[in-house]
Amino acid sequence: MHYVLVFALLFVSIAAAALRPVDLPPMHHPVNIKPSKAVNVPKDFPLNHRGEIVCETCHGIEAIEDIPFDEVDKYAPGFLREGPYAKSTAFCYRCHEEKAYRRQNIHDLLDAQGNYDEKSCEYCHQKALDPEKEYTREQLKLRLPPETICLGCHLKTPHLNALNHLLKPGKKMRRHMQAAERKFSIILPLDEQGRIMCVTCHAPHERGLIGVNKPAGNQVAGGDLKEGVVYEDHPWNAVYRADKQARLAKLQGNATPVTLHYRRLRSEVLLRLSAKDGSLCLACHEFDR
Repeated sequence: MHYVLVFALLFVSIAAAALRPVDLPPMHHPVNIKPSKAVNVPKDFPLNHRGEIVCETCHGIEAIEDIPFDEVDKYAPGFLREGPYAKSTAFCYRCHEEKAYRRQNIHDLLDAQGNYDEKSCEYCHQKALDPEKEYTREQLKLRLPPETICLGCHLKTPHLNALNHLLKPGKKMRRHMQAAERKFSIILPLDEQGRIMCVTCHAPHERGLIGVNKPAGNQVAGGDLKEGVVYEDHPWNAVYRADKQARLAKLQGNATPVTLHYRRLRSEVLLRLSAKDGSLCLACHEFDR
């Protein structure tokens, strides 16, 4: 009888451990659930005997659920099944339909007939404005200050040297910027403290929403807004990487190596002036030639 009781208690303990929720980090995929009908799990991604998603569904490391989270080798070939993947989202789309999770491009404002949906304007503005009218900054009724609003969707460092630009230009540079505004009939707006911000260089509205004859609507022509900025490989890449190699090694220490790539702009969108030919840079900077 004693052995039967011990066995029963052991069985209950094991069963309770199996039902105990796995201690996973935030933003981790849930486990012990059955995939919905909208999910297409590949045949080589195993489910448990109840048809539920478990650690082994996504991970090929043996008994990964028994390894402390901080000790899991996330760079192991089998960490993600059939990996490695260039982007983690590429792995997600093995089961989930990419189109269903695609983020809306709120800069894509005009339809084929040149009309726009006022609701799209209200992502940034408290109410839609008339693109034919002129407004002061206060009348734009932005939901956040212009230097902050872009960060609702974009990183603060979306490209190299982005943070280096978020400064107040000196008097000489400011005069140079004002001359460029007059010369090219554009605007290079600053924030309330007189600092460079995202929309100093980047136009937030699709070309054509605001008349291109107006400084606020004048921007780079060409390029596909849906495709976005496109880069292409360039022979200078080898020189660029060699130049940065020593400095990167010093900064990285024992961290995972970062590989930089030098690529040239092939097409660009939503810019006040072209960066491809250097016009945008020269609107603020003066270089010796």
